[in-house]
Amino acid sequence: MMLSAEFNETVIMFKKLTIFLSLSLMAFPALRAEARVSVLTCAPGNEAYSLFGHTGLRYADDEKGIDIVFNYGYFDFDAPNFIWRFVLGETDYMVGAVPFDRFVDEYSERGSAVIEQVLELSPQQEQALFDALVKNCRPENRVYRYNYFYNNCTTKIRDKVAEAAGDIGMPDTVARYVTFRDALNALTASHPWYSFGINLLLGSDVDAPATGYGLQFIPQNYMLDLERCSVALSGGNVPFVKEQNILVEGKAPAVVHSNFTPFNASLLLLLATFVVMLCEVRKKKTFWGFDILLMALQGLAGVLLLFMALFSQHPAVGNNWLLLLLNPLSLVLMPLLVRSVRKGRAPLVAWAQVTFASLFFLSAIFSLQVYPVPVYFCAAAILVRSLFLIYKENICELSRF
Repeated sequence: MMLSAEFNETVIMFKKLTIFLSLSLMAFPALRAEARVSVLTCAPGNEAYSLFGHTGLRYADDEKGIDIVFNYGYFDFDAPNFIWRFVLGETDYMVGAVPFDRFVDEYSERGSAVIEQVLELSPQQEQALFDALVKNCRPENRVYRYNYFYNNCTTKIRDKVAEAAGDIGMPDTVARYVTFRDALNALTASHPWYSFGINLLLGSDVDAPATGYGLQFIPQNYMLDLERCSVALSGGNVPFVKEQNILVEGKAPAVVHSNFTPFNASLLLLLATFVVMLCEVRKKKTFWGFDILLMALQGLAGVLLLFMALFSQHPAVGNNWLLLLLNPLSLVLMPLLVRSVRKGRAPLVAWAQVTFASLFFLSAIFSLQVYPVPVYFCAAAILVRSLFLIYKENICELSRF
């Protein structure tokens, strides 16, 4: 994706270049047979937005002075209500044609590898693809509704190439990962908080088995699958990728290690729960402020998940069984729990919390959804704390012996 610290300047330049190139390309009604069409695959970077990598489509005709990259990875951060529309899954991306050197320099500066795959296309197929992309770059056609699984910078190019090339034997049955969630976890492993957030928001739909074709929303997967494709020519079947070049020698993304990870944070929460309960037994007091914190975190997370499930157009955010545990009802029940605890009565609300946690563990046992490990620690903290509040008097009696 074409992003950098100078993002606003890039957007302005992109708009100018798109208008200029879209008008300029109209002057080339036909490509020469010697023209080259190639898929450019850019390796992931260090930033969260670049963890998936990127795909562009290069057209090069030296004699006519054309060397451009069609790029479906632009968006305008200054568009009205951008953040709100992004949350709702209504993000509009744009396609543009930019000079090849400018495209490659972006990834060279950040140290991401760029691999070129020159495609085996007939002059007629190259021209048809070129015309379709130029038409797509026109102001009235360049905006499309982005979808990170099914309609992103890679799948748009994949589909355009497939329309022009016809049957290239694209693999569809071999999956590199078991599920979409596995694929996402592999890509976001170096950013644990980002990975944790994605796993919270995505529901059970991403745990279904995925085909190789479905996983081509990842640029590297599409690149590898292109290597396995072939086309029928007069002399028989030949590889669809007739030449592969490394345009930028990338370096491995730097991994910044931190002890403050979701795993450690959730484990600390569970340990804090036991410490609070131990202090309550010894001091014969109830630290109900801890219950406010626990239920507030639980309820606010539930509000976010419920909002995304009901109103967001992002794929796979519905059918989220995490709502069994991260339940918005916790915010409603929180005052009732505190009032019961302060009056020294066994809180009936605690039984509701036991129910939420128990249903969560049952959903995990029956594999309704794959949950991140930190959530299990949080669920254990909620379950243990609730059972302690219910049986606190009995526990305090036992502690005297």
